[in-house]
Order: sequence, then structure tokens, then C-alpha cells
Amino acid sequence: MQLERVDPVAAADEASFVLREAWPLPVLHYTADYLRWQFGFPGPAPQAVLAREGGEPAGFIGVAPRRFRFRGVTSEGYVLSFVSVRPKFQGQGLASRLYTELLAGLRATGLPIAVFVEARSAPAQRVLFKAVAAVGLELKQLTACRNHGFLPRAGAAPPRAVAAPAGALEDALAVMAACGDERVLWSSPDAAQLEHGLRDPRPRRLLLVEEAGQTVGAASVFLSEIATARGIDRVATVDTLFLPEPTADRLAAVMRAASEAFAGEATAPMVSAPNLAIVPQDQLRPAGVRATAAIFDAFVIHPKGGPWLDAETTNLEVV
Repeated sequence: MQLERVDPVAAADEASFVLREAWPLPVLHYTADYLRWQFGFPGPAPQAVLAREGGEPAGFIGVAPRRFRFRGVTSEGYVLSFVSVRPKFQGQGLASRLYTELLAGLRATGLPIAVFVEARSAPAQRVLFKAVAAVGLELKQLTACRNHGFLPRAGAAPPRAVAAPAGALEDALAVMAACGDERVLWSSPDAAQLEHGLRDPRPRRLLLVEEAGQTVGAASVFLSEIATARGIDRVATVDTLFLPEPTADRLAAVMRAASEAFAGEATAPMVSAPNLAIVPQDQLRPAGVRATAAIFDAFVIHPKGGPWLDAETTNLEVV
């Protein structure tokens, strides 16, 4: 088995092949265009490791650039994802080798990394913990991200807040800058990253939340593509939520706008929200959202004494 550090944009076709075969259905539709978009975000160079056996792709792992803010300090960094091993190569410790090879290379950058791991996958978490320790980095667990669903109800009273497409990126950036909860590791894209985000090969919208004439929040929503045994399902999804002062009405405004954003394109009426961790739990049911079974544990990986040791939660999208 040969492990090679690769340019993930150039290797997107091979990575797509590995990812689409590695996971049982239903699963995110990992097209090569989607992967090129993820790894094409402005920022530090994306990195990846591709495993081959006799020239045949066997496994893949990569990190995509992101920008974060914690307690007023902005940091460039990465989100780690796309860990995959094709079925016929599983059970040979390849995932552990992929993690270790990638993290060993990232250690020299000194940049922090966010990663999400399925909460019910103890073996996957053990592989991550072992690799982090092996390369001399530190790991901090954040609040778990439980997926929630929202189904518009006919006749429901409209929330006092409303969400509409952002007319200018500056308005969205101002809301993001106003997010100041010091417990939160905030996603902090700049204008270039926001513009790139809107070039998602899937339909995507940037929303602003307004209440009493004031802009009080923002959200990124997209039409997720899920590969199933029947074909591709398309589900409206809340990607990243920015609420400096969250309320049930403001969350409901985002969910309702997401349910209307892709009329005629979504194959299901429900809206999915993988990460609502910044919203107080007692605001979720009044906003009309309900927990689903899917849970991802969130972690940050950083050099010893890294910048995010005291972070408790994050609003970063689950990648």
C-alpha cells in the first residue's frame, strides 16, 4: 500500500471514486466538482493523502482551508474531512495510516484544525485520538452537533424576524463580526471566502435575518445532494448559522426561509440543520425544529498550547 501526499484539487476524480464507494447509502453525493469546490476555498493550501494499491485508489483524507475567530482573534486553519477507505481495503488499519500521514504533515504548519466524527462510531474516534497523540498534537472536544429537522406548518404564526437573500456581502460580514460569544469558535469567512462559498456547484443562498428593521443574523443555506438507493435526494440544509443574540423567532426565520429557498428543486419538504449548537436548547422546540438521530462530535486539533483550548462549541458547518 502506497500513501502519497497529493494536491486534492488535482486528485478530485480519484477522491470522488473512493468516497462514493466507501460509505453505505444514504450518503452525501461526493462528486468531483463538489470536492474541487471544497478544497478550492481561499486560504492556506489544502492538503490530502491518497492511498493506492497497485495503482488503484484505496483510501483518501484531506483538509480544506477555513477562517476562524475565537475571543476576537482571527486564525487561518483547516477543516479535516473526507476520511474514506474503499470496502475491499477496510480492516487493514488504512484509516489510521491516512490520519497519521496527514496530521504529521500539518503539524509543521502550526495551524489549528477542526474535525467532525460521527458520535456513534467509537472505532473512528479511537483512530483519530491515536493519530493525534502519535504526531504530538493536542485535541479538544467541543459540544456535540446534533442534526435537527424543520417541517413548515400551514397556518403557523409568522415569526417576528424574517430572512431574505443578502443584497451585499458587507451586510453579512457585519453580522458575522458582531458574533461575540466567547465560548464559541466562530466560523469567520472573509469576503473572498464568502464569494467562493456561493460558487458551490449545488444551489446555495446567503440569508440575512431582519427584525424590527435591524439586521440581527445571517445564515448560509444550500440544497444538499444525498445519494440513496432510489437516486439523488435534494434536501434544503442550513449550513452555517450566525446569530449574535439567538432567539427562537430568529432561528424560525432562517428555517422558514431555507424551506422556501429552493422551491421546485428540493425532493423533500423538510429542512436539515446539522449544527445548531450556538442556539440555546430551550429555543429549539419553539422555533419548530426537532432533533434527529444523527449526531457528530466536534473536535479541534492544534499544537500544544494552541489558540482554541478554551473553546466550548462552534458554529462551523459540519463537513
